[in-house]
Amino acid sequence: MKRKTSRITTIVHRDLTESVVTTLKNQGDLYYQIEPGRYPVLAKRGLWFFDFYRNHAIIDMPVSILEIICEESSENFLISMIRDAAELNIPGHGSIYSESIELISANQNFYVHSSKEIKKPIGFTGLTGIFCVLPRGSAEPIARLVLQNGIAVPTISYGTGTGLRDRLGLLRVTIPKEKEILKLIVHSSDIEHVLDFMIEVGRLDLPGRGFIFEFPVGQGLLNTKVSLEGPKQAASMDQIISALDQLYGNMEWRKKSNQFRISLRHRNYFEGVNLVLNCKEESMEFVTSALRKVGVTSSTISLKRLSHTGNTDSVFTPAREVANLLIPKKNLPEVIEVLNELEFFNQKFEGIAYTMEIPRAFSYQSKKSNQK
Repeated sequence: MKRKTSRITTIVHRDLTESVVTTLKNQGDLYYQIEPGRYPVLAKRGLWFFDFYRNHAIIDMPVSILEIICEESSENFLISMIRDAAELNIPGHGSIYSESIELISANQNFYVHSSKEIKKPIGFTGLTGIFCVLPRGSAEPIARLVLQNGIAVPTISYGTGTGLRDRLGLLRVTIPKEKEILKLIVHSSDIEHVLDFMIEVGRLDLPGRGFIFEFPVGQGLLNTKVSLEGPKQAASMDQIISALDQLYGNMEWRKKSNQFRISLRHRNYFEGVNLVLNCKEESMEFVTSALRKVGVTSSTISLKRLSHTGNTDSVFTPAREVANLLIPKKNLPEVIEVLNELEFFNQKFEGIAYTMEIPRAFSYQSKKSNQK
């Protein structure tokens, strides 16, 4: 069943969720996935002299993260509809971006959305995404530096981890099971520098600290609201940045690579695929345990809700577990074989599986392999 499709990810302020969902309902039958999250912004500085020499405080804005799998030809139309519904041209309203995915297989009742075709891309190109898994409470230092340098507005959601922690016996109490998942989209020319400083700040070269990888982005419209500081001119800096994006027709002018110090460290990156598994809640642990026999030793599991916009009720259980598994591409056939043996795509699990190419990833395990 393998086929190329698109995944559209929308991050909007929680107050705008209903507007986006209403727009999706007007597009006919489609499945969309939703989970809560937050995007951090820099708080206003105080009036005291010493406030200018302290780190900005972080304030978290509640967001909804929606994902839609659609035909590649429908991508531009859906992005256009969601952009207008959430008024994503206004800083602080949110972001939207697309990724090319390969749908491996899915329950027979799942279908990929198809709608009108618009030839001209709606968003900016030349973008790359970063996916970083950290112990709960560790995302804020990275988010603060990302915001203070004007790199991007990160999004943080939550999950649980399996892997190294499960192999440490009693020592596993030193590594929290709860994880924070930090995502951000940057200009592609900045990716190497941003990855390097995130690894350093997040201490990802230490055991149990998580992992990070980059992923290709097709196109995107990105939130520019990095701070709650009010404008001292007729327009805020967020509005000026948004206007310049539109004027230039791209985000090339925003690249930050010349602002980062060059790291002298050699990072032992590796490549692979991100295998995303989606099934009924309380089923994923059984699936990931079965995959250990083919070398899949770690995963990050999130709770999401699968909704349907059609006139008929969805045949899928709404409460879902979604696992991200970073594996070598050569191991994918073995993993799919195990999934088929488990009947993952039948009614027992109501499974959906797809992959994304990962050109560069890093973890403590990759550092350890390099030392060997």
